[in-house]
Amino acid sequence: MKLPVSFLLFLFAVAFTHAACSDTPTSPTTTDSTTTTTTTIASPAFTEDFVATVPVSGSVFYSFTVTQYGTVNAMLTDVAGAYVPSTVTLGFGLGVPSGETCALTSSINTARSQSAQLSATYYPGVYCVMISDIGNLFSAASVAVTVAYP
Repeated sequence: MKLPVSFLLFLFAVAFTHAACSDTPTSPTTTDSTTTTTTTIASPAFTEDFVATVPVSGSVFYSFTVTQYGTVNAMLTDVAGAYVPSTVTLGFGLGVPSGETCALTSSINTARSQSAQLSATYYPGVYCVMISDIGNLFSAASVAVTVAYP
Protein backbone atom coordinates (compact mmCIF):
# COMPACT_ATOMS: atom_id res chain seq x y z
CA MET A 1 0.00 0.00 0.00
CA LYS A 2 1.38 3.31 -1.05
CA LEU A 3 0.86 6.28 1.35
CA PRO A 4 0.13 9.74 -0.04
CA VAL A 5 3.00 12.24 0.11
CA SER A 6 0.96 14.69 2.19
CA PHE A 7 0.40 12.02 4.85
CA LEU A 8 4.14 11.23 4.94
CA LEU A 9 4.94 14.91 5.35
CA PHE A 10 2.41 15.12 8.19
CA LEU A 11 4.04 12.14 9.98
CA PHE A 12 7.47 13.66 9.50
CA ALA A 13 6.31 17.02 10.98
CA VAL A 14 4.75 15.28 14.00
CA ALA A 15 7.90 13.21 14.62
CA PHE A 16 10.13 16.28 14.28
CA THR A 17 7.96 18.35 16.64
CA HIS A 18 7.86 15.54 19.19
CA ALA A 19 11.62 15.13 19.07
CA ALA A 20 12.08 18.84 19.79
CA CYS A 21 9.91 18.62 22.90
CA SER A 22 11.33 17.58 26.21
CA ASP A 23 9.78 16.81 29.55
CA THR A 24 12.58 18.61 31.37
CA PRO A 25 11.66 22.22 32.01
CA THR A 26 14.31 24.82 31.49
CA SER A 27 14.76 27.97 33.54
CA PRO A 28 14.22 31.22 31.73
CA THR A 29 17.34 33.22 31.21
CA THR A 30 17.31 36.80 32.36
CA THR A 31 19.60 39.57 31.47
CA ASP A 32 19.84 42.54 33.77
CA SER A 33 19.82 45.38 31.31
CA THR A 34 18.07 47.86 33.55
CA THR A 35 19.31 51.33 32.81
CA THR A 36 18.27 54.34 34.79
CA THR A 37 18.34 57.67 33.06
CA THR A 38 18.05 60.72 35.25
CA THR A 39 16.94 63.93 33.62
CA THR A 40 17.73 67.07 35.54
CA ILE A 41 15.06 69.73 35.49
CA ALA A 42 16.75 73.10 35.21
CA SER A 43 15.54 75.98 37.34
CA PRO A 44 14.67 79.30 35.76
CA ALA A 45 17.83 81.21 34.85
CA PHE A 46 16.36 84.04 32.76
CA THR A 47 13.60 86.51 33.55
CA GLU A 48 11.73 88.66 31.02
CA ASP A 49 9.12 91.31 31.69
CA PHE A 50 6.39 91.91 29.13
CA VAL A 51 4.06 94.91 29.12
CA ALA A 52 1.13 95.13 26.72
CA THR A 53 -2.48 96.25 26.35
CA VAL A 54 -5.29 93.70 26.32
CA PRO A 55 -8.24 95.02 24.28
CA VAL A 56 -11.85 94.40 25.29
CA SER A 57 -12.73 90.83 24.15
CA GLY A 58 -9.17 90.39 22.86
CA SER A 59 -5.81 88.94 23.82
CA VAL A 60 -2.07 89.50 23.54
CA PHE A 61 0.84 87.09 23.72
CA TYR A 62 4.58 87.15 24.16
CA SER A 63 7.06 84.54 22.90
CA PHE A 64 10.23 83.39 24.65
CA THR A 65 12.84 80.69 24.01
CA VAL A 66 13.66 77.93 26.49
CA THR A 67 17.27 76.78 25.99
CA GLN A 68 17.26 73.68 28.20
CA TYR A 69 14.77 71.26 29.72
CA GLY A 70 13.37 72.92 32.81
CA THR A 71 10.75 74.82 34.71
CA VAL A 72 8.96 77.87 33.33
CA ASN A 73 7.16 80.18 35.77
CA ALA A 74 4.75 82.88 34.59
CA MET A 75 3.03 85.56 36.62
CA LEU A 76 0.59 88.29 35.79
CA THR A 77 2.15 91.00 37.96
CA ASP A 78 0.01 94.04 37.19
CA VAL A 79 -3.29 95.07 35.61
CA ALA A 80 -4.29 98.70 35.23
CA GLY A 81 -6.32 101.09 33.08
CA ALA A 82 -9.28 103.43 33.06
CA TYR A 83 -12.29 101.61 34.50
CA VAL A 84 -10.14 98.51 35.06
CA PRO A 85 -10.01 97.41 38.70
CA SER A 86 -6.63 96.03 39.77
CA THR A 87 -8.44 92.89 40.95
CA VAL A 88 -9.97 92.05 37.55
CA THR A 89 -9.72 88.41 36.47
CA LEU A 90 -8.14 87.71 33.07
CA GLY A 91 -7.33 84.58 31.11
CA PHE A 92 -3.65 83.64 31.51
CA GLY A 93 -1.92 80.77 29.74
CA LEU A 94 1.28 79.12 28.54
CA GLY A 95 1.64 77.42 25.18
CA VAL A 96 3.35 77.43 21.80
CA PRO A 97 3.15 80.09 19.09
CA SER A 98 0.77 79.12 16.30
CA GLY A 99 0.46 81.61 13.49
CA GLU A 100 -0.70 84.87 14.99
CA THR A 101 -1.73 83.44 18.33
CA CYS A 102 -0.56 81.26 21.20
CA ALA A 103 -1.91 77.69 21.29
CA LEU A 104 -2.32 77.16 25.03
CA THR A 105 -1.20 73.97 26.77
CA SER A 106 -2.17 75.22 30.23
CA SER A 107 -4.32 78.14 31.34
CA ILE A 108 -6.16 79.64 34.28
CA ASN A 109 -8.36 82.62 35.02
CA THR A 110 -6.54 84.81 37.51
CA ALA A 111 -6.06 88.28 38.93
CA ARG A 112 -2.64 89.88 39.31
CA SER A 113 -0.21 88.32 41.77
CA GLN A 114 3.41 88.57 42.86
CA SER A 115 3.87 84.79 42.73
CA ALA A 116 3.78 82.44 39.76
CA GLN A 117 0.24 81.59 38.70
CA LEU A 118 1.47 79.09 36.08
CA SER A 119 4.40 76.72 36.23
CA ALA A 120 5.27 73.99 33.74
CA THR A 121 8.24 71.94 32.59
CA TYR A 122 9.29 72.35 28.96
CA TYR A 123 11.91 71.03 26.56
CA PRO A 124 14.07 73.50 24.60
CA GLY A 125 11.98 75.44 22.10
CA VAL A 126 9.87 78.52 21.55
CA TYR A 127 6.90 79.02 23.87
CA CYS A 128 4.49 81.84 24.66
CA VAL A 129 2.43 83.38 27.42
CA MET A 130 -1.01 84.78 26.59
CA ILE A 131 -3.29 87.18 28.45
CA SER A 132 -6.92 87.52 27.39
CA ASP A 133 -10.16 89.22 28.34
CA ILE A 134 -12.68 86.63 29.55
CA GLY A 135 -15.55 89.13 29.47
CA ASN A 136 -14.54 91.25 32.46
CA LEU A 137 -13.06 94.30 30.70
CA PHE A 138 -15.07 97.44 29.89
CA SER A 139 -11.99 99.19 28.51
CA ALA A 140 -8.50 98.13 27.46
CA ALA A 141 -6.21 96.96 30.26
CA SER A 142 -2.50 97.51 30.57
CA VAL A 143 -0.89 94.28 31.81
CA ALA A 144 2.57 93.36 33.02
CA VAL A 145 3.84 89.77 32.95
CA THR A 146 7.06 88.22 34.23
CA VAL A 147 8.29 84.97 32.71
CA ALA A 148 11.18 83.04 34.28
CA TYR A 149 12.66 80.14 32.28
CA PRO A 150 15.84 78.05 31.88
